[in-house]
Amino acid sequence: MLLIVILALPATVYGTKAMSIQASFNPVQTDQGFEVTISGRIFDVYNQSVSNAVLSIQVIDPQGTSVHVAIAYSTRTGQFQDTFLLQTNSPGGNYTTYLVADKPGYDTAHLSLAFSLSSPDFLIETSSPSLSIQQGQSARLTLTILSLRGYARPINLTAMSISGVSAQFNPESVVPSATTLVTFSVAYDAQLGNHTIILLGISGSLTHRVVVELTITRGPRQMLLSALVIVGTLIVIIVLAFFFYRRSRSQRSQRETVVEELIKQAAGDSGYVATARAIARLEELRALGKVDDATYQKLKKEYEKRLEKSA
Repeated sequence: MLLIVILALPATVYGTKAMSIQASFNPVQTDQGFEVTISGRIFDVYNQSVSNAVLSIQVIDPQGTSVHVAIAYSTRTGQFQDTFLLQTNSPGGNYTTYLVADKPGYDTAHLSLAFSLSSPDFLIETSSPSLSIQQGQSARLTLTILSLRGYARPINLTAMSISGVSAQFNPESVVPSATTLVTFSVAYDAQLGNHTIILLGISGSLTHRVVVELTITRGPRQMLLSALVIVGTLIVIIVLAFFFYRRSRSQRSQRETVVEELIKQAAGDSGYVATARAIARLEELRALGKVDDATYQKLKKEYEKRLEKSA
């Protein structure tokens, strides 16, 4: 990195005070790019600090494009500072910065200075920012690793994955500029819904990342299992219903047979003793649950009438 410190000493105009700007750069490479800090001081011809001065800042890249505009204010000690970020893929070369300081009672102070961006770096791009994969299935996407400003060191690729999802790179290490194929495999029991997968490129002290949004949907095996569970449940319900129907029908048939025998017996012998036996038998059948209440009441009334007639 090239650090430049320049002093701007404008000429004094009658009735106003001269004001000067002193500034320097401190570019620091980060995961997102270059964090550039401009700091300095505003002072008069007697080297006295000028506070509350308004400082306008504009940064122009090597291609002539304005990449940063800001306003800063000097402190009580005349100090000022401004920080901005240059993206990883920013072009290399000289970045020119224009500073203009204003304050009532002072001449306008101007300063232009530059810093050089030349550190090699790399950039990761993905062929798709999102994927949708069914449980038990897999899908692929392509990662492109680009060289910036002549970067030519090996880059190791890895993934910060989630439970039930694996990511395999082919190849796992590349020298930019190059591409690699990433295969995402989703387990049958992976959690449904939206997930974030972070893919990392690591080379020395540099680490860059790209994010892939993954949506996991229900797979064909799970849909089949769900259908089988539903069908199995229906079969069990049908079998149980048939069983209880047959049982109920059998019990009803048994009750009808018993009642028919009882009626035949009573019809064959209408004497007092026979009728009394029939009533006793009817009470027994009712206690055993072999005669429904309606039949019991009907037969009991008939037998009681017979007893009255036989008495």
